[in-house]
Amino acid sequence: MLSASKYETFISARISEYAIPPLKDMLVLGKNAPIGCIAMRRALELLIKAPFEHIEVDDDIISDILVRQSLLRRTSREALAGFVLKQIKPLLGEDEILQVEMDVKISLTTGIE
Repeated sequence: MLSASKYETFISARISEYAIPPLKDMLVLGKNAPIGCIAMRRALELLIKAPFEHIEVDDDIISDILVRQSLLRRTSREALAGFVLKQIKPLLGEDEILQVEMDVKISLTTGIE
């Protein structure tokens, strides 16, 4: 049995301001995530004013994508789902949820008549 005088306990903590909203752009849910898509959507509706769209994915790892609706005005659902499957899927375990911040850039050109 250890005596209290033979060891020390150290506590370390990082403190930061709680961000509102807690989610900026997108969540990618694994098939066995601890919270399902419906429950997550309800929680988002309570926490965040910006509406989120649901994209269901037919995949062995990813089940759902929840993305800020305004981002879908800049890219298609298909393009976004393809990006997630190609770039984010390798980083996701089927029991995880990943929060993704996105930067969608659009380049516009027009002819002058």
